[in-house]
Amino acid sequence: MFQFVIFSSAVYALEDMRFVAIVIDDLGNDLNMGEDLVTLPYDLTYSFLPHTSHSAQLIKLAHKKSKEVMLHLPMQPINNKNMGPGGLNVSMSREQFVATIRQDILAIPGAFGINNHMGSLLTQDLLQMQWLMAELKEKNNLYFVDSRTHASSVAAEQARAYRVPSASRDIFLDHVVEKLEIDYQFERLLRRVNSVGYALAIGHPHTETINALKNWLPRLKAEGIKIVTVSRYISLIEPRSLLWQASLSRSHKVVKN
Repeated sequence: MFQFVIFSSAVYALEDMRFVAIVIDDLGNDLNMGEDLVTLPYDLTYSFLPHTSHSAQLIKLAHKKSKEVMLHLPMQPINNKNMGPGGLNVSMSREQFVATIRQDILAIPGAFGINNHMGSLLTQDLLQMQWLMAELKEKNNLYFVDSRTHASSVAAEQARAYRVPSASRDIFLDHVVEKLEIDYQFERLLRRVNSVGYALAIGHPHTETINALKNWLPRLKAEGIKIVTVSRYISLIEPRSLLWQASLSRSHKVVKN
């Protein structure tokens, strides 16, 4: 399961390091597409829907390739589109909610964390996000990635409140499944990394996305940008956050003097 990595003083050289995490969602329904993605020679992170036809086979392949695996946890959207099996909805009691989460986690052996599949309605529900984070923190020690399918999501906020290791999505690579649009999103990703130093992107099992990954991942590497797993990404952004807070603290002391 996920654990923070404790670094030496070398962590304070991270300001010169640029890195991205790329999560591939919606895996488990298409075997051939999943195999193409899992065998890419980069540290991508693979998020599997629970109780799907090919998840067990693909997860075994991912483990064999030393790839990081996540649970893509179905959550109720605003439009009530079918979530698939293992979905969480706002009408559940806490007992039903927790039992469903536990069944879904068991369906994805070796998962390091979870992110939400859909969830534009559920991730706005404060109480149920508290139930989720309590379960992740107390029972499973998993990280959480807010896919940010709605601007009013409180999921990341509650992850921080419950001290669940967490991150949020910056870029959807293939919200529009067209080559030019996906290339544009990769350009946005590159600009963000060059500006901020890091970013987290999410893509999906589409032929166009696979082709873009094969084209763009070598380009990112050539630019000196490291491609890291989500667990590594969270471990890297936490020290940066602490450095930023320490810098603010020192600045405030100078002002007071």
